Amino acid sequence: MANDGKVEAVMREVLRRLEDESAGLTISPVDERVYLLREEDILRDLRIFSDEVFDAEVEEEPSALVVKFRNGQTFRISVAEKL
Repeated sequence: MANDGKVEAVMREVLRRLEDESAGLTISPVDERVYLLREEDILRDLRIFSDEVFDAEVEEEPSALVVKFRNGQTFRISVAEKL
């Protein structure tokens, strides 16, 4: 695959930024096997990933990201916990 080097570089940067920003996990102090995710944690991780992958403007909304591409397409990526 011709883009292997670019994909690897993007993934390294995404993983570095997730590590720097504590990723989206809140570990329970009682039992390390139990973790909680919050909407804002997932959105932060998606924002970090989208900054590296999409050549687009990304805006944040409550519980969502809006990705605006130069070709005029706009996508709203929303996050909600399914109970």
